[in-house]
Amino acid sequence: MYSTELSTAEVAIAERRGAWVTVVLSGPDGFEATCTTDATAPWFRKGMIGSIGNPSNATALPARGIVATQLGTGTIADKPISIASGRVGTDVVAVSYTSAANEEVLATVAKGQFAFWLPGNEMQNASNQGLPVNVTYTNGTTETQLLNF
Repeated sequence: MYSTELSTAEVAIAERRGAWVTVVLSGPDGFEATCTTDATAPWFRKGMIGSIGNPSNATALPARGIVATQLGTGTIADKPISIASGRVGTDVVAVSYTSAANEEVLATVAKGQFAFWLPGNEMQNASNQGLPVNVTYTNGTTETQLLNF
């Protein structure tokens, strides 16, 4: 179904954090494909969560903009994982999230995309309520933005 888009997409993010691996592909006209899996799971327990397509919020972002295309909690092999990923404007160089345990979770920001994830169901209601993230810009200033769809 998305063979044409996938053939022209490029890897924006490919990263392993602990057991979890996330890959984000991006292409023309806002196309994205995101996949997260547990790399340590036995073969018969492997699974993945992700999305593919042209998000409805794929309009041009302002230079300091950030928008989620995935935001919430999923489960792989009975293990919950909270994930946020999406697009960033040209002035965004870093994104971080302060977890409920007061730990800073740094997103990977590359090629106009961002992604971060952490174990557990902490972001279970984020798609409805939004999620505050700290955004750093090319000039070194930072501000908190509410990440949502």
